[in-house]
Amino acid sequence: MTRLLPLENTKLAKPLLIAKPISAISSNAARLYIVSGLLFILILGCLHLLEPEFDPTWRFISEYALGNFGWMMHFAFILLAVSLISAGVAIFSQIRSVLGYIGLVILGLSVSGILIAGIFVTDPISLSPDAATFSGKMHAIGATLDYSPVAALLISFALVRNEAWRPIRGRLLISSGIMFVLMALFIIQIPQDGQFTPDVLAGLFGRFLIASYLGWLLVVGFHVLKLRKQSL
Repeated sequence: MTRLLPLENTKLAKPLLIAKPISAISSNAARLYIVSGLLFILILGCLHLLEPEFDPTWRFISEYALGNFGWMMHFAFILLAVSLISAGVAIFSQIRSVLGYIGLVILGLSVSGILIAGIFVTDPISLSPDAATFSGKMHAIGATLDYSPVAALLISFALVRNEAWRPIRGRLLISSGIMFVLMALFIIQIPQDGQFTPDVLAGLFGRFLIASYLGWLLVVGFHVLKLRKQSL
């Protein structure tokens, strides 16, 4: 009877999925989103120096579009969208569960939101919600569609069931978990009345959140390239 227990446990446990080979398209997509993600962070860092009038502790990164180098913020949003959609392309063949496909759909929705936010210029954070412009309202709608941390968490849970991704299980879950926690902390910072003041640290938490995107993207991207190299 004792010898049968491992066999029964094996039958009850969900089997690991067999990995599909990483195609050239997937590896090229991984390279693209690693580069575009790094460029996004680089441009965002430069904007902190070029437009110091926006206090990073409570002013949103979107407000850099209001300054003299606003075009750089628009370009940065495009780079972030390219990075996220390329990540979806890079790992699509590795997703083989409903949970993972839901994550990819949410990722696609997030990309559309980021593009909308990048096209329409935000209103100053100090502006009353009642005085919001059309462009500001559209930007806000786009921003609210970005649930990349939720997508990353669902995708990570799906990937760790793939045997090829088990070696980086910890990094996947930790990096996506950090994204999710930072998103929750960022949402908590948003005042219910929409009135932002220097005491509200939404800008700081928003920057931590957006930086965490790159952490997860790099974890996934470098593993895609590693799997591609192993398959050659």
